[in-house]
Amino acid sequence: MNEKRIWDFLLEKIGNPCGVAGLMGNLYAESGLNPRNLQNTYERKLGMTDEQYTKAVDKGKYKAGSFIHDSAGYGLAQWTYHTRKEKLLNFAKKRKASIGDLDMQLEYLWQELQGYKGVLKALCEAKSVRKASDAVLTQYERPRNQGDSVKKKRASFGQRYYDQFASQPDDEEGDDGGEMMINTEKENAYDVPEDCVFVLDANGNPVRLEVPDDENDQA
Repeated sequence: MNEKRIWDFLLEKIGNPCGVAGLMGNLYAESGLNPRNLQNTYERKLGMTDEQYTKAVDKGKYKAGSFIHDSAGYGLAQWTYHTRKEKLLNFAKKRKASIGDLDMQLEYLWQELQGYKGVLKALCEAKSVRKASDAVLTQYERPRNQGDSVKKKRASFGQRYYDQFASQPDDEEGDDGGEMMINTEKENAYDVPEDCVFVLDANGNPVRLEVPDDENDQA
């Protein structure tokens, strides 16, 4: 599973389980942790699936200029803005890797985070999943909707990863008196912010949601 690989990579870099969980919760909301994820609305606009888009970019059938400027969110962080997609493409070419390669995207993500000093500091020092998650949401991903319901939902995704992978006791609280929350199946089914692409069904499996065109992330 991608989850454990991503957790291990980020924990080695960040060293703080709360920070790793907060970041992973946001990546899950963006892409379901699928490095080949193409934004849903652009699957219809471009007439390509995740795999078709990835292969077309890799083989040059979908030109570099089109990939950079098509405004389609792509990859773990749903990179959208043209300068960020161009750097992602160049990074993949330098490593002779597919644009949808998980390890390449993790390395690119980590390199990109070096330019977000406030986010990186929050990830390394946060004492709650919520604090780390909010920093990623508002300073790194920057979707149009950054309301409290979105913050709570993304932090709850992150909390699931904390509970699954972190070595700290389950009942340890952050410095905000319980901000590290556990998401429930009911919340996943009925309390979903508009910017989230994936939710969990009753069996804990990711389920796609349709996202309106005007809700594209700024990543």
